[in-house]
Amino acid sequence: MKFFLLIGLTICLTLPADETTLTLQKAWEMALAENPSEEVALARLQQAEARYQQARSQNHPRLSIQAAGTRIQYSDTQLLRIPGAPDSSELYEAGLNATWLLWDSGVRKNRIAAGGLEAEAALSAQADSRETLLAQVGRAFTAAQLARANLRIAEADMEFQNRQLENSRRKEAAGMDSRTDRLNFEIRKLTSEDTALRQSANYEGAMAALGALLGREVDHPLPQPVSIGGGQASFTEEPIELGDLWHRAQTQLPILQQVRLQEEAARAAGESARARFGPELALFGNLSAEREEDPAFSDGDLGNSVGLQLSWDLWDGNLRRQQVRESDAQVQEAAARSRQVRLQAFAELQQAFTDYQASRKSQTLSATILERSRENRDLIETSFEAGRETLLRLNEAQRDFNNAETRYATARLQRQLSWIELQKATGNLRSQVK
Repeated sequence: MKFFLLIGLTICLTLPADETTLTLQKAWEMALAENPSEEVALARLQQAEARYQQARSQNHPRLSIQAAGTRIQYSDTQLLRIPGAPDSSELYEAGLNATWLLWDSGVRKNRIAAGGLEAEAALSAQADSRETLLAQVGRAFTAAQLARANLRIAEADMEFQNRQLENSRRKEAAGMDSRTDRLNFEIRKLTSEDTALRQSANYEGAMAALGALLGREVDHPLPQPVSIGGGQASFTEEPIELGDLWHRAQTQLPILQQVRLQEEAARAAGESARARFGPELALFGNLSAEREEDPAFSDGDLGNSVGLQLSWDLWDGNLRRQQVRESDAQVQEAAARSRQVRLQAFAELQQAFTDYQASRKSQTLSATILERSRENRDLIETSFEAGRETLLRLNEAQRDFNNAETRYATARLQRQLSWIELQKATGNLRSQVK
């Protein structure tokens, strides 16, 4: 099964710069620059990278310094034991301690590996967040375009009905038309005005939703979205199959990369938990000074020690065993989620693939219907003016033409929306932003 997939830019992407209109490309750029979700994703990435660096820091030695000054006031009982001793004394101490964990049976190694994988997963999560944002902007932009198209159709219908009403009034004044014809056009003109008002409200609501996604403040309204067919780029396509799309998605879809890395990170964390059953080997050393009554240390007050320590917890009340059990369950959860996401990703791709196929055919059919409806309306209007067609036929022809315009606008934008969803389903939406 084959279809033609877009490889070039879709509607609105190659329009010349115009400050009075908003293109999809410009909307995407604004969202990436202003939407708060980008800041959230970046903050999460920075947190993951910081946790990875925390894990790496365990490879380095630890160095600490301490100092203390103590004044001791002896009790009467203590003074009786030491005849002639002073009532109080002062003790000053200072020290420099160093420790270095040389071996911990692989706990650190696996913890660092898990941290690195989590940081990579966070990077994929940021890319997935960006794909989601771009898709949301694409949907909102398409909705705004459709609302604008519906408003234009309603206004065009209002102009048509007003023109017919003026003609009917002139004919009635000349005794060539009836009052019922004039009332018909008055009713239809008022109805079209009501429709235009509702479509205007829909358009304002769609633009408000789009502005929120683009991070645009209320006092900085957006330009109107580019109209359908107004200098838009034509579709450039190549034959491709669903299997090729799925292969592409597996290599570049961020959510698939994220869950795979999270599963690997969970396995590394599990190995770290198992390694806690082994011994630890650490090197330690310290340099200390101690002096009574006077903090002015000299060489004679200095002492030092260095040593190698082996420690091995033989029994901890079953703590480590339960930690391993917990980490195994986390691995199972990560594996199950990875499989779940993979199945869902394929289902979404298949749906997007099918929708795009249908949208292509729908646009072709709706374009033909619109062309025939316009021709039919114009012919009937001419015949009505000549008295060869009835008012009922003219009303039907205008209604059919309005419906055809609406279907065409919907089909044209549905194809754009289907393309956006298909790009998201393959992880290719980010590459569309210049």
